Amino acid sequence: MILVIGSGIVGSWVAYQLSKNTRADVYLCDSSENRGDGISGRNSGVLHSGIYYAEDSQKLKHCLRGYELSLEFFNQFNVPYSICGKIITTGVKEDSSIELQKKEKLDELYYKSVKYDIRDTYYIKNLTSKYPFLLGENAIHISKTGVVDVSLYLKILWRECENSGVTFIKGKRFLFQEEIPFFCDTQSGRMEEIEADCIVNAGGLHSDELIRQLKELKYEIRPNKGEYYRLRRELPFKKLVYPLPSYSSTALGVHYTFHLNGESYAGPNSNWAESKTDYKFQTSRDVFFNSLKKITNYYTEEDLTQGYVGLRPRLFFDNKPIADFVIKKYPENRPWIHLLGIESPGLTSSPSIGEEVSLLVKSLI
Repeated sequence: MILVIGSGIVGSWVAYQLSKNTRADVYLCDSSENRGDGISGRNSGVLHSGIYYAEDSQKLKHCLRGYELSLEFFNQFNVPYSICGKIITTGVKEDSSIELQKKEKLDELYYKSVKYDIRDTYYIKNLTSKYPFLLGENAIHISKTGVVDVSLYLKILWRECENSGVTFIKGKRFLFQEEIPFFCDTQSGRMEEIEADCIVNAGGLHSDELIRQLKELKYEIRPNKGEYYRLRRELPFKKLVYPLPSYSSTALGVHYTFHLNGESYAGPNSNWAESKTDYKFQTSRDVFFNSLKKITNYYTEEDLTQGYVGLRPRLFFDNKPIADFVIKKYPENRPWIHLLGIESPGLTSSPSIGEEVSLLVKSLI
């Protein structure tokens, strides 16, 4: 029996790939009665190209492969999505020295697209004439970017998991005590020892808690809050619009995105949350609007209303930030695999992560 902890998009893809690539019985466990109500249900639903990530990173490898596997799955099972493309702009004009620095950053991204073979990425000449209401002296267009209906995607993935023989376990909290795995019923508190050939920890925000129960205390997840403000109307073109990313954070900056149901949003920003359950808004509308108006002049502050809040599982090791995914077998003498720090581009990367984990599990059992 293989047990996967966490039924978000990553854990579900791990279970699905295991059901396809092994003959073992696969169980997918979640402490919540409502599957996918953690990280997976509170993101922007963007399919990323991989342009932001370091060449030798897990993020790049899994984003590139995951993008292709995602589209195969969407087309096979009729998951609603749109490859709409994304514009990255240098934003509101500043003094010449700053504009030069921004152009250099934009050029770095373009050169990455060439190096990573992210095709149909190009510079946009005369941005404002082609895309009215956008701001920026310089911009690039990345064709290989889109949006997906995350809620329906999860439901279809869970259906296909069940069709492939995956058994779902709800309302059970998983924990280790003295290297013995247990379920704890979230209603009664009753403990039940588990026998499993392999355990995969895809616990998202709580993944560090499980590896720390095994005395690996250097890993820590710190919840990072991303707030989204809903916009009264969409831009007059179906494109995602992003500012240049900050090199001091894995967040991509307040950007414009839309959902397939016609809703449009600005966000997310990046603030440290008080806890792993802190979903309250803390950024005022005027502060948020000041970020949005750096890339577009289409909106007034009155066009923004509070939307929703998501949490990112920011990974630290020995109090130092880790900017990459970590897929780690621990302890070495146990067939237990931990997926740590799976934040953006986790949605895009999840099929590839599931594929890699399923191959690793096959080598262990």
